[in-house]
Amino acid sequence: MADYQPPALKVQQQDLKGKVAIVTGASKGIGRAIALDLSTRGCSILGTYSSPQSAHIFDVLAHTIQDVYHASGTPDAAPKLAGVVADITSLASIGAVLQCIERDFANKIDILVLNASFNTRPKIGQASESDIEKSLVGNLQWPIVLLENLVRHNVFNQNSRVVTISSDRVRDPSPGSSLFNATKAGLEALSRSWAIELPVTFPGTTVNAVSVGLTDTPGLRGFSAAAVEALKAQRVPKVKVVEGGRMGYAEDVADVVGWLVSEKARWVTGSVVAANGGAEWVGGSS
Repeated sequence: MADYQPPALKVQQQDLKGKVAIVTGASKGIGRAIALDLSTRGCSILGTYSSPQSAHIFDVLAHTIQDVYHASGTPDAAPKLAGVVADITSLASIGAVLQCIERDFANKIDILVLNASFNTRPKIGQASESDIEKSLVGNLQWPIVLLENLVRHNVFNQNSRVVTISSDRVRDPSPGSSLFNATKAGLEALSRSWAIELPVTFPGTTVNAVSVGLTDTPGLRGFSAAAVEALKAQRVPKVKVVEGGRMGYAEDVADVVGWLVSEKARWVTGSVVAANGGAEWVGGSS
């Protein structure tokens, strides 16, 4: 809808009550919207953020959830939210995530949302060693090592949900996007493989990727105004569900992820689901 605005936060149907989710990059943007959606449905959240400076942002999110449940008259039903610093460009940070799961959530989870990513845009011939290393570690190696540890330590429950956040840029490359695109394409490939292997050990578990289009987030706003306008001119007109197009909201993506982690998506796995208003079709032409 052209006039769509994200609704006011409120307690939703408690279909995720008693479940625990890890959401990486949970302090802002799409990760924050996902954490809010899941927690207002009763799900406890282990949220990661990249630096200690972001801890207060996650604390605000946790207090917001407490206030929402209090306003609904059900303060005792509020789920637990715990935050942890975990820079995805450092494999050592995985230890802090594992410790938090064991300490605060009895070493069991039901949902893993791999949202955090390292995004750099050097054009070919200009990528530094740091650009390459951080892209590979943050977007591929870190998720692999985390998931390996979760499986080895039997952390997943049966009927778990894993969702990885990918990008339309995989299917619509632009100059400077090669590192990001390659690592996100790799994450989609991992998702398909995990969809085959995880249910062997954790029956009923599904794994899907979500391809995100141009979305209004703090990350996008970090680009120059000229760069943002250029992206909007290129990508907004491709949106199909609204005449003339519009940018996505973080909540647009969170609602898709929220469905994929629900019981209603039990028969969807190994898929790349587009959350982009039709701007880029997965497996076809837009």
